[in-house]
Amino acid sequence: MQQIVEIFYISLITVYIIFITTFIYITAKGKREIATDGGSKNHGGIEKSEKIWLGALFIIAVIGNIIFLSPIIPSIQYNLYTSEEPVKTIEIIIEDHEFILPENPIKLPLGEPIEFKVYSNDLTYGFGVFREDGTMVFQMQVVPGYENRIVWIFDEPGVYTIRSTEYSGPEHPYMVLYDVIVVGGD
Repeated sequence: MQQIVEIFYISLITVYIIFITTFIYITAKGKREIATDGGSKNHGGIEKSEKIWLGALFIIAVIGNIIFLSPIIPSIQYNLYTSEEPVKTIEIIIEDHEFILPENPIKLPLGEPIEFKVYSNDLTYGFGVFREDGTMVFQMQVVPGYENRIVWIFDEPGVYTIRSTEYSGPEHPYMVLYDVIVVGGD
């Protein structure tokens, strides 16, 4: 899956670069008439200041795309499409406003990639994992009929809570399972 995303992304950037380069080339080679006191004369292409602005915008756009849209940025701490094989896969089903867990509590190793596959049989839900102090570790939207997955590496031992992070009706506030994930425990 990651290779498809990367190929699509690189193709999109390549098409963008070709389009902008062609636009600048055609504009620079074009002729336009400039009115002067003695009539009009042909002037080639765009002016120097216009070229500088177009070049600057082009560079900003390319760098912005690479920084903000790249799925392969090395600074991303947790890659959603990790190439590492997860040491454990947890499959969770959500149905009728209830989390159905494979075990309670879910015991996970510290510092190892864990894959969460979450399925919904009826509504769109959210799946969020929270620390004991209530801060969010990660979350994802769970869409019915799809395999919703994320690979995560827990870098802090502790007990974690699962909550729905997407409003799914009047029972949404009660979709909380406290202390159901134990990381680093024996």
